[in-house]
Amino acid sequence: MPVKEVERLIVGADDSNHAGTSKGEIIVATFSFLTEDSIVRRFPNVRDFESTEFWLSSPNRDYRYALLTAERYRHSSQNLVEVVPLLLKEYLDERDLMVKNLKIFLDGRLAMSNRRRMREEFLKFRGIEGVVVDNFTKKKPTPTGKTEKHPQCPAVVYHADILANRLYHEALENPRLIYRD
Repeated sequence: MPVKEVERLIVGADDSNHAGTSKGEIIVATFSFLTEDSIVRRFPNVRDFESTEFWLSSPNRDYRYALLTAERYRHSSQNLVEVVPLLLKEYLDERDLMVKNLKIFLDGRLAMSNRRRMREEFLKFRGIEGVVVDNFTKKKPTPTGKTEKHPQCPAVVYHADILANRLYHEALENPRLIYRD
């Protein structure tokens, strides 16, 4: 299979926010070749599964996910930083892609050292020339001291959140799951 060269790949990532439980954690990375999916905009404060299904119906979008069950992943704020590079490299290898510019957008807080580490990990990897790593938080403090939750992020992050939530709950609701605390 010949190598496919693309100008840019946009990656969004989120987790299912269950690292503190013994049930495990789902990490989702969404992938898009469409510039519009990197534009920061406001999304409704609801998980619209139908919009995500529609979003994924484009051949220019895809996703991969990982299920984390090891004790070392519990209560860790580093899950995205640790797992997203693995998901991304697998995706690039599967599709035999050469990407010129890479944009990685994560949900949640991101230490400057982790941002730098992710950026350096991908610069020059498979010919990548430019790497942007940024993060977005859904909860914002208001002037009154309350917390307002409204996703303001690129579409790749919004849909990664929905997929992580859906995959986590689908796994738990599967009647074939045998789970013991």
